[in-house]
Amino acid sequence: MTQIDCLNFCEVLQDFYDKNVPFITTVRDIQKKAGFAKCERIYIGSSFCGPYFLHLSEKIMVEVIEACQAEGISVTLVLPVFTEKCLVLGKEKIKGLSAYFDKGIDEITVNDYGMLNYISGNYSIKLNMGRLFMKDYRDPRYEEYFHSELYPKIFTPYLTELMKKYRITGMEFDPTHSVINFKQKPKDIEIGVHSPYCYMTTGHICEAASIHKEIDHKFRPTTSCQSECKDIIIHYDLHDGRNWYRVGPTIYFENPDCRIEGINRYRWIYFPINEEGVR
Repeated sequence: MTQIDCLNFCEVLQDFYDKNVPFITTVRDIQKKAGFAKCERIYIGSSFCGPYFLHLSEKIMVEVIEACQAEGISVTLVLPVFTEKCLVLGKEKIKGLSAYFDKGIDEITVNDYGMLNYISGNYSIKLNMGRLFMKDYRDPRYEEYFHSELYPKIFTPYLTELMKKYRITGMEFDPTHSVINFKQKPKDIEIGVHSPYCYMTTGHICEAASIHKEIDHKFRPTTSCQSECKDIIIHYDLHDGRNWYRVGPTIYFENPDCRIEGINRYRWIYFPINEEGVR
């Protein structure tokens, strides 16, 4: 089986950049710790948080894109589900980055049907269906289900229609089970699997964004923030021998041993929480 090694800097790019280490040096350090020889692709942006995407400096993103282009590393721009509050600014930021489409950024991952329709109607670039499209159950505390072999629910005739309509070329999955079998995937779809952490749940209420607010303004959905999450990663000990983390509004559980079946090629998308550090 061919494994294409990738690094996922979504949700954590700002903090790595703030360490004042050249980005390519960071990539090389992480790829060594992750156990692969060369990073073929990086993912930047956000899968889960519109405010994080908007606060992420375009200057930083451009510097990262140009550094990767010089090293022959492909870049995927990842877009979250924008709320109505963030949508206009989100579109403006995408427009600003569009100068790098096919000049560093060669594909976009979207996480909702609205953005799938918007990007395909306004830009000519390859599209991936992101993690939030995948509705398979995910909770390792239900051991019998977790240790069963997953055949993803999304592989339906309707998916084939979407592929034709929106030029979808890839799909991203999480390591939700002990084994995932992709033998039912459409022929021309490239599969990406995030590792070693599976996102379990996410939402519009961010614990980090509430830190500096008065008690009667805490834990409000889509509240304004100052990117507090870039300085905070929370570790949970559930006494189950597994690492659990909260990054921004999203909770992840560790599942590094997920086995991939039914395909002979896939992207392995490594998320460097361990290297980023827990505070």
